[in-house]
Amino acid sequence: MSKDLLRTIGVALVVWAVLLFTASRSTLWDRDEARYATAAIEMEATGNALYPTFNHELRAFQPALIYWLMSASIHVFGPSEIAARLPSTIAIALVCLLTGLLAREFFGSGVLAATIAGTSPMLMLTGIAATTDATLLLFTFLAQWIFVRAWLYGSRPWHVPAMGVAMGLALLTKGPVGLVIPALCISTALVLAKGRSQAGPFIGKLALACVLGCVIFLAWGLPANAATGGEYWRIAIVERLPQRVFTAMENHGGQGVLGFLLHLPYYPLVFVVGFLPWTLFLTLVRPAYKAMDASTTEDSWARSSRGLRALLVGMILPPFVFWTLIVSKLPHYIQPVFPWVALLVAGVVFTTFRGPSLPLAQARLRWVFFSFGTVAFVGAAGLLTLPWLPLPMGFSGVTEAGFGLGLMLFFILGLLGWCYWKGDIHSALKIHAAGMLVLLLACGFFVMPRLEAIIKPAQSLTREIASQIPSGARIASFGWHEPSMNFYLGGRRILHLYDPKSLGMFLEEPGPKFLILNEESAHGLSLPPDGFHLLARQSGFDHVKGRFTNLTALLRE
Repeated sequence: MSKDLLRTIGVALVVWAVLLFTASRSTLWDRDEARYATAAIEMEATGNALYPTFNHELRAFQPALIYWLMSASIHVFGPSEIAARLPSTIAIALVCLLTGLLAREFFGSGVLAATIAGTSPMLMLTGIAATTDATLLLFTFLAQWIFVRAWLYGSRPWHVPAMGVAMGLALLTKGPVGLVIPALCISTALVLAKGRSQAGPFIGKLALACVLGCVIFLAWGLPANAATGGEYWRIAIVERLPQRVFTAMENHGGQGVLGFLLHLPYYPLVFVVGFLPWTLFLTLVRPAYKAMDASTTEDSWARSSRGLRALLVGMILPPFVFWTLIVSKLPHYIQPVFPWVALLVAGVVFTTFRGPSLPLAQARLRWVFFSFGTVAFVGAAGLLTLPWLPLPMGFSGVTEAGFGLGLMLFFILGLLGWCYWKGDIHSALKIHAAGMLVLLLACGFFVMPRLEAIIKPAQSLTREIASQIPSGARIASFGWHEPSMNFYLGGRRILHLYDPKSLGMFLEEPGPKFLILNEESAHGLSLPPDGFHLLARQSGFDHVKGRFTNLTALLRE
């Protein structure tokens, strides 16, 4: 095993370790995280692995694979945040490794490409979230990676079934998109590199892989749909799929024709931010083209400069176009392009920072860094002013963490500025990578725990008193509904009350009961109500109303 391969594996392990640590430092942050994790807890508790449920009702928005992975992790490690997020951390670490292995094929070294992939903000955030995104990225990228093996070495008997299995697993993770994206990218790359006539045999094998992927998906999908009386198909395909394509679901995108047009630049802007700081190096792509001709092997069309460019364009451009045409828009939708752009940036570095092109690259990067660095400097200055801003008193812990983050960012920017001024690009690359990992660790260690204590009060409250609730008690919430409550109450069913009448009926019903209510919503109600006693109270910031509120946990034995 070569030193470079060992270092590439080492980079993937370091990224995994950082993601694991950060994932363990915060509660389930996003609402979707709590829904996925709670569904996995319910699957583990009920033994029903055929279809997921949330709050003990059918959750037919995605297929079952992510719930299988999470429930397996929860079975081994218990119902915790790190157990729910473990599949995502592993998936991103494997994506980094596969990216490095691709770079070794084209450039002889995989360390830089793996590092770039593992330290881009989009993939780091995806890697610490208990959602489908990291797992979907792994399987779609794996299908593409297997295709590249055929691209480089010729088709082998195992390529088609392996690609089919990868796409089948992607389908089982998030439905049709798991097949559409890799198939679209691979077809585009083939046509660009070989022309439509010569690409035919390869596309025929791709079609066979797609069929196999669909068979794997249907092996689960048909029984799951039958077990739910056809509801799985109706909700996931008939209702939600057209809504996601033609409407801005949950306001994720612009409404109407004007809103759609205004959101056309959405993904380029997301990419620029989500791929920082490596976006800077994309300014060298054009001057790198000529140098790439001399650095790639010409022993086949696949390894030629033309073949590599066709591969990169085919893997990067279609997801941008596809998701731009879809009305619903979320940042992580374009994450399939990130490993390929990491490969592109690694190629730019290998082909530009050598020989006669080095001075031009140094001068251009110096200018680009100081342009971007000015914006980062302003952001760091803003963080340093947090302790003196007129924020509510409850935010004092966050302002202190933000101040420390600002100091850290200032230090990193100073080191980078010195490197770029001296023209030491190799040191700048190391500082970029180390700086991103340090900033992520700082956010996990200092910022997120302090911030979530303020804006996620239900999590702290339910985690504190979950063990005190009798097993047979009915559970309800009034005035504050958050999916994380289901997770921290062990996946128990929560009755959501929306008006004073339903609250009154719940209070009058006999038997043991547990109630979480927002005191502002329950004005006029004497607390605690007759027969109930106060278990706990937690203050938190209601970002919808822009003010602090109190959550109260009440129990009747």
